[in-house]
Amino acid sequence: MKKIRLVKVLCIVLLFVLFMEKMCIQARAAQLELEPDPSGNGNPFQFEISYTWTSKGQKIRSYDVSENGQIAIVFSNNTIGVFDHDMNFLYQLSYKTNGASGVLWLGESLLFIDIRSDAAIVCNDNGQPECFYKITGPVNYSYEVLGKRSRRQGNEEYYCIRSDGSDSSLIHYGYYTMLRRTSENGEEEILYEMEVSRDQKFIEHGGIMFSLAAIYGIVAVVIWVCRRRG
Repeated sequence: MKKIRLVKVLCIVLLFVLFMEKMCIQARAAQLELEPDPSGNGNPFQFEISYTWTSKGQKIRSYDVSENGQIAIVFSNNTIGVFDHDMNFLYQLSYKTNGASGVLWLGESLLFIDIRSDAAIVCNDNGQPECFYKITGPVNYSYEVLGKRSRRQGNEEYYCIRSDGSDSSLIHYGYYTMLRRTSENGEEEILYEMEVSRDQKFIEHGGIMFSLAAIYGIVAVVIWVCRRRG
């Protein structure tokens, strides 16, 4: 009888520990709900670490800032650049995936996220997978968590923008060309900027004007048809 009670107590303690571990993971992983994935193993996204930065001039897909000020930027060539607070390059992590991806800081470790499979992987200091998780929420985490344009760390605010076309603060775009930081005193500095040619800007603005003209034309036709029928 005493053995059965002891087993019950041990089970309750184990469940409590697992529950607390999950709650800590959620709090540290920027509001993501994560569950350990026992089926995760190997190096499914072929992570490779490099101490040579090859992503200069690439577009920004997303970014995050750690508690000690390290900045991780996901670039359009499937690489993650890690920089210190002053944007000195530390290392680069390349990976292979056919879908959208992102990165967050889990403490001071990188948490790579593959949106298509809802997989989250903690990478160690050598860029190798260390822990595997399954993302269970929130439902729209790619927008609400990964896609945040503005992030605050301490007294500083970070914000990414598009300088090669339209840039509405209400829209989350697929890429950005500049990452800025505003200090407590309101001083603004550019941390990263992708050079955009005049031709590219012209094409972007031309596409926007064409879209607006097309919408205007459709509205005009609808109004004309309604008047004819009336």
